Amino acid sequence: MAEVEQLSEELTTLKRVVQTSLHRGLLAEGTIESKQAKFVVLADDCTEDTYKKLIVALAKQFQIPVWKVEKGALLGEWIGISKFLTKTKKIKSRKCSSVALKDFAIEVSENEKQFVEDKIKGL
Repeated sequence: MAEVEQLSEELTTLKRVVQTSLHRGLLAEGTIESKQAKFVVLADDCTEDTYKKLIVALAKQFQIPVWKVEKGALLGEWIGISKFLTKTKKIKSRKCSSVALKDFAIEVSENEKQFVEDKIKGL
């Protein structure tokens, strides 16, 4: 069993934005389907280079920023596809290669939204 790793403030904010958007149905897993995404989160350790190139190319075509995270297992945790024994003891990691955020959930604070918007402007 693996321990859940501690996240930086930046990743903690991103995690909260992704999770709240997921619960409100504002997250799309997989490929970018339209210009409606605010930004895409892409796992840097995705082993399918063709998939990564496709996501980056679609994002560029639709002018959607790509926020890279180091591990797909981390993204998998955030969207609830990893299995846990307790809140801090992970039984099985499952990777997710990318998600697209269609909009911010209403639970996301103005400070969190501003932080993310400032970050994606620099991507």
